[in-house]
Amino acid sequence: MRRITVLAGLLLAGGALAGPDDPRLHPGQLRLLELDSAPLREVVPGAVYMRHWFGSAQSTALFRFPPAAAAAAPPKLAFHSHGTELAVQVAGDSQILDERGRHYPLHEGDVLLVKANVRHTGSFGSTENRILSVVTPARPEYPPEDGAAYFPGHGQPAATAAPARLDYAGPTVRTLFNLKTVEASLGQYPGGAVAFRHWHGDDVSVAVTRLQRGDQGHLLAPHAVHGEELAWVVRGQMRYALTGGDEVTAAAGQAIVLPPYRAHSAQCLTQDCLVVSWHGPRRDEWGPEGSLPPLRFVTTGGGLVAGEVLTHCPCEHAKADNE
Repeated sequence: MRRITVLAGLLLAGGALAGPDDPRLHPGQLRLLELDSAPLREVVPGAVYMRHWFGSAQSTALFRFPPAAAAAAPPKLAFHSHGTELAVQVAGDSQILDERGRHYPLHEGDVLLVKANVRHTGSFGSTENRILSVVTPARPEYPPEDGAAYFPGHGQPAATAAPARLDYAGPTVRTLFNLKTVEASLGQYPGGAVAFRHWHGDDVSVAVTRLQRGDQGHLLAPHAVHGEELAWVVRGQMRYALTGGDEVTAAAGQAIVLPPYRAHSAQCLTQDCLVVSWHGPRRDEWGPEGSLPPLRFVTTGGGLVAGEVLTHCPCEHAKADNE
């Protein structure tokens, strides 16, 4: 019997592997990302500011493009490619251009997915732009968190995360919803405490969850054991705790990185909470888009997964052991 270690990543520039042993990553850690107050680093003088963080298998970045710089000398974003990207147009308007010359306009509040390994670039409007980006696997060209910030085409060549993708058909960018209108589309569970909707990408899932306090308070239940999650708190205040481990509290504008395959609980501490979450790998147990999964897949689950820190489902390890 032999164990096959599956590395969840791409080649870094220079040949290093961006897998579980990547020193930039934080496998197994519950992390609070101070997105609302994080000091951003200047990447393109006067034009682009950013900061990035790593989880167990993904990288998160926050970009800011000041309005004056955008109007006077718009920053040029080089064509680049990477894994599947969830992007939130937090403020302003922008546009994505893919390698086939197709334009995708984005408006404030839009939440979208960019297909993996598609070369693309972008342009930014004359008002201030702020964009939140989550990419899986982690962006190979990003340095460690305390390293120099990075913007494709500035300071170093844009890394080629993968060959140009030629096997896709249809749009390469999909706008999932807009934050201003998404709540009206959520499915409601009996009792009114939880509303939910989800979308699937090729290898990730995205969800919007609204939690409301009822006569008996908030629904309190452990969450399902699943892959890595980044939960961005749009409204309210949320507490996340690993079973038998650490806990953190996030306010609106902050995000939580939940490590893969660790049982956890989540509690809304205010009258109501709205959370946008990215999940990798894809949450197929939620069923097809438009369906309302059983509540146990949204707010309840099993106990702590014991043993080594995992970046893949335990079922994959068991399968590999028998090969």
